[in-house]
Amino acid sequence: MTTLTIGAAPHSYDGSSYYRIWLPFKHLDDQSHHITGVLPPGGAMPGPKDAQGLDVLIFQRPAGKEGARMLERLIGQGTKLVYEVDDDMLNVDSSGLPHLHDDRARESVRRCLRLCDMVTTTNEYLAETVRPFNDNIRILPNHVKAGLLDQPKARKPHPDRVTIGWAGGTSHLVDMVEIADTLRAVLNDNPAVETHFIGFDFSPLLGDLRGRSRWTRWEPDVGNYYKNIDFDIAVAPSADIPFNRAKTWLRALEMGAMAVPIVAANRLPYSDYDGIPRRQPRRVAGPAHRSDQRPGDARRDGRRREGTGRWLDDRGRLEAVGDRVRVRGRRVSG
Repeated sequence: MTTLTIGAAPHSYDGSSYYRIWLPFKHLDDQSHHITGVLPPGGAMPGPKDAQGLDVLIFQRPAGKEGARMLERLIGQGTKLVYEVDDDMLNVDSSGLPHLHDDRARESVRRCLRLCDMVTTTNEYLAETVRPFNDNIRILPNHVKAGLLDQPKARKPHPDRVTIGWAGGTSHLVDMVEIADTLRAVLNDNPAVETHFIGFDFSPLLGDLRGRSRWTRWEPDVGNYYKNIDFDIAVAPSADIPFNRAKTWLRALEMGAMAVPIVAANRLPYSDYDGIPRRQPRRVAGPAHRSDQRPGDARRDGRRREGTGRWLDDRGRLEAVGDRVRVRGRRVSG
């Protein structure tokens, strides 16, 4: 087997770059005989000199005039170019990625896709979106590292409170607006409940209940992000927009590995998440749950562990949180 020299240019120091570049490249380096290297984000765009000696060079969602120009300069150098993408760059929402929400930006993405020799992406839905512009596609699903199963939850500053947690960036504004009223209602009805936002601080959506919320900045080292997770329950809202349908249920994988139950919207990407066996929970635990799956379904298919819970309605709304969770006034676990 030929030993390849493979390089990658991640987009930034964020969760997407970690899961799509840093983590896979670590395993590629550990488990294969190939030679690998990752450029630090934020530097000058790679040019022909940087590509010398590389068999493959992977770029994470290049776009714009600069991205297209960079790829054009690399064509014909003998290096295979790969376009890695885990978001629907052709259907972004103006509330999350306004700089890409115009025809010129979309055409630049199409141009970059056409210039590359291959596209790697996360799921078939996203593959179908980009296939008209490059049909040499490989689907590489997201994974979490096995060590996350042993990652202890962080200690909470208020151990007596039930913490509803969320993690993500500014592109999720449209998602958080969808559940803001429900979160306010939960906080208003349950004095022992608080929220914890990691990444972007959406607590202003809580109005005068913002004082019952905590915020932790995003950590460039994802290992440090894990160390800040102290949720009793996680939420994963997903607005009904094309951009979200191409996403994956990565947050459910993270929370499931850490034995944190997650309440997710009953639409893509979470509506096709079946869950996998998890470690035993400390208090309440379980994978992502959908409203069309009844509490007994998982017991019948062998995927539920004793002590896990499932809570969801058609909008992923919690009505009360405590030792037992009710959804729209109906207890479905505990």
